[in-house]
Amino acid sequence: MRSQPLPGEASRRRAEEQFKTTKKVNSETKANTPSRLAEAAKTARLRALRLAKEAADKDTANRGAAAAKTRRPERRRRVRRPQASTPEHK
Repeated sequence: MRSQPLPGEASRRRAEEQFKTTKKVNSETKANTPSRLAEAAKTARLRALRLAKEAADKDTANRGAAAAKTRRPERRRRVRRPQASTPEHK
């Protein structure tokens, strides 16, 4: 068992902590840039349009299915085939 961590481990741990805090600060500032906000608005608009289209397609499909159920099938007419002529027996 080691009683104290190696010097390299302590340095590495400090560097990782510094990296994490820097990364967090950078991600927070980048999230509020005008281009990011414009991208988010565009994505939200496109998502809303896609959801509206999917809902309209689903509604159309449901109406078509309901109309098909209510429609009565047309009666089929029987068409008589001409009877095969039987050869006369001589």
